[in-house]
Amino acid sequence: MERATMRIIYRGLAGLALTLAFALAPAAAQDFVGKWALDPANCGAPQESENAPLVIANDRYDQHESHCTFKSIEGGNGEWKIGSECTVEGSAMPYDFSLTLSGDTLTVTDSGGPRDFLRCK
Repeated sequence: MERATMRIIYRGLAGLALTLAFALAPAAAQDFVGKWALDPANCGAPQESENAPLVIANDRYDQHESHCTFKSIEGGNGEWKIGSECTVEGSAMPYDFSLTLSGDTLTVTDSGGPRDFLRCK
């Protein structure tokens, strides 16, 4: 194979390796990731408890008998709109909500209105 062709192949492979490295790198944690409770006294409650804290990861949340996987996240800088698919007490359902972060307060707003959660320490 001639050198020019080898250089083109090498550059293509190097570009592919760089693209894969970025694609496989873990996503940066969103600011809303963490454990949140309506009452800080409930931060230590187990997930079996009705007063269990809301535990949010980059791509999902869990709270007592509600388990949601995020399908879309729009926004940033303290305000997000999230579309998710949830299982609540064994029944699957779509669930859209928004999150607004101000300091250690996370406001979750859905069709039932806003609720303020405090970050568990």
